Amino acid sequence: MKDLIDNITNALLHSGDLTQTLLDSDTLWKHNYPIAIVHDYSRIKSSAAKALFGPLIDNDGKTPEHYSDETLESIRLEAPESIQWAKLLALKHEPMQPVRYKAKYPKDFWKKIQDVEHIRASFDYCQFEEEADICKVEFELREIIRKRKEVHAFKGLGFIWMAISSQHLSKVFRHYFSENYQLIDDRYHLGWSESLKAINMRYFVCPPK
Repeated sequence: MKDLIDNITNALLHSGDLTQTLLDSDTLWKHNYPIAIVHDYSRIKSSAAKALFGPLIDNDGKTPEHYSDETLESIRLEAPESIQWAKLLALKHEPMQPVRYKAKYPKDFWKKIQDVEHIRASFDYCQFEEEADICKVEFELREIIRKRKEVHAFKGLGFIWMAISSQHLSKVFRHYFSENYQLIDDRYHLGWSESLKAINMRYFVCPPK
């Protein structure tokens, strides 16, 4: 994980375009990587999504388990409510076979990614308004952790999250990431865990009212 954190840190310090710098680096990063996709045609609401999925569904109205990269990108751009994605994923290597998406139960809304042997860690980030306090930051962090944990195959993968803010946020980051916290250039708060499942969600910095 240290090499990923160093890679991100160097990109933040020496580039104005974080994403492009990571994509151009020696580490294999993928941008806007699909991790879940709508499971059943009957759950699709928008006309754009229906038009995209119409030719793909089977006789039972279910969406496919495999997609081309081009189809996934079309869905993300034209029907974003029908797909979930991570901003950035660090890969060990390109997938050896087409990535599979599958629902656990027939009535599930989402088909979730199954094949993650090629993935090292997810990296998401959020930019906050100057008035955002630690409670707002904690809320956003818990939301992304919760969403990632819903994709069960991700629980054993590394997790990296960054808050962009000039506020003092160490209390939140130390709470969830312990010593795995780094403040870069006084505004990039970077936290990480070797695995998503290791992050303890039981206790809050700002308990719900």
